[in-house]
Amino acid sequence: MKKQKNLVKLANCILSALLELKKARLKDIQSRLEDIGYRSSEAIKDSHRFFTSIEKSWFCAAQQTIDKISRDMNDFSYHLGRFKELINRDEVCIPTLSDIVSELLAMEQEFEKFNFNLAEKTISVMTKSIVLENVSFGPFEIQLHLNDFNKLYQDRPYSVIALDPNPAATDEDVTHPHVSHEKLCEGDGHTAISKALEQGRLCDFFTMVIGVLENYNPSSPYVAIDDWEGRGCYDCGRSMSSEDSYYCEYCENDFCDHCSTYCQKCDTTVCLGCAYECPNCGQPVCNRCTAKCKDCEEVFCKDCLTDGLCQSCEEQRKEDEYGEEQESEPIPSVQSDSVG
Repeated sequence: MKKQKNLVKLANCILSALLELKKARLKDIQSRLEDIGYRSSEAIKDSHRFFTSIEKSWFCAAQQTIDKISRDMNDFSYHLGRFKELINRDEVCIPTLSDIVSELLAMEQEFEKFNFNLAEKTISVMTKSIVLENVSFGPFEIQLHLNDFNKLYQDRPYSVIALDPNPAATDEDVTHPHVSHEKLCEGDGHTAISKALEQGRLCDFFTMVIGVLENYNPSSPYVAIDDWEGRGCYDCGRSMSSEDSYYCEYCENDFCDHCSTYCQKCDTTVCLGCAYECPNCGQPVCNRCTAKCKDCEEVFCKDCLTDGLCQSCEEQRKEDEYGEEQESEPIPSVQSDSVG
């Protein structure tokens, strides 16, 4: 008997939440309607400004008004489209109290682990251990928050909590390829899930959420399954995903962004160990973009060599050549002042 009474109390809470959700939708319509009205009044003001500018031959002001109207109309079209979408949405029929009680009884039969908390106004369903492509993510608790029902059009009023978490190596807040910070990426199921909540079809809601958890969409994961365990940077050992790793073709290993750089001459990715810092310009370069100076045989980037010489050796050669020229010039003879 007590259990039956608690179900009725829970049904009342759900009914109140559905009514608050409907009220929130109507308030949203009201807010958008007021916004449309405000934008229309601004258009009327712009019309008066434009008329005045023409009458007084303020052509520059008229053009500025036209530009403003053009920008406002684009913005107005967007908001008007959103408003139409909202008011043309099918009217949601609120279920009766007995219908909700029947829904809760069906959930007890459907889900092995079904719980509710009247004090916190939450309904929970526990899944079995989720395994996708041989990676186990453990069981999840789908917790529906009745107090957050009125936020359905701005946020998800439920959490997906990992009970035995196996988070991604690169992000501990991602506990499932489609769950981050306990929020589910619903993908194509977003509209159907929202509709089920609007209509109080809680059994369908939980079933659809479990369906998203049990399937992997490789086109839109927070972290791909292939990168779940991560890969260690060859230098520092830090875990990284394939998108955050950098391959060095010289040592043929993967490195993180802190242990890799790129050649400033040809943009080739190299690890810090294989990169060479030119002693002249100080830029990191790869092996292909370096060469030895013909004289001192020190290694420089090719851009810092002129005719195979570094700047220092080139200057030294010029000095030597200048000295040789001075030594090879003949000494002029001195004419005697005495009379012969």
